Amino acid sequence: MFEQKLQPIVNAIGAIACGLFLVVVVMIGYEVIARYFFNAPTLWSHELSVMLCAMAFLLGGPYVHQHRSHIIISVAMERFSPIWRSRANVLVALLTLFFFSALTYATTLQAFESIAVMEQSGTALNWPIPVFVKSLFAGVAAFMTLQSLLQLSADFKRLK
Repeated sequence: MFEQKLQPIVNAIGAIACGLFLVVVVMIGYEVIARYFFNAPTLWSHELSVMLCAMAFLLGGPYVHQHRSHIIISVAMERFSPIWRSRANVLVALLTLFFFSALTYATTLQAFESIAVMEQSGTALNWPIPVFVKSLFAGVAAFMTLQSLLQLSADFKRLK
């Protein structure tokens, strides 16, 4: 039930991820025109497009996880009986929960370290991009840990 309440939030996060990719396409188009037609390249486009793509990839994670669209070995799963598929789903959910819990811990430590020193990119613009990306990574990992816990609960209920 709670998993269903997250659905609109996850869909909004997925839409933001798609929107970020669209922004990057427009930015790179602008950069190409500015560079090759007006001989006026920008300093900011590459660094900002890399950051926005990284953020879009991170935000795409919860959407894919919610819809269980991640990669599975379907050839193996199709050969299982329905009860063994349910058991395999529980095992996968347990492993996923463990992975995302560890990832949340590690990325949170990195985000706190980055925030503490206000880590910057080290490029000409020297923006605090690592702070944003590492903090987003920690937040997304924590959100996906919650999703994994909810999926594990749902998978346990399907076993009965």
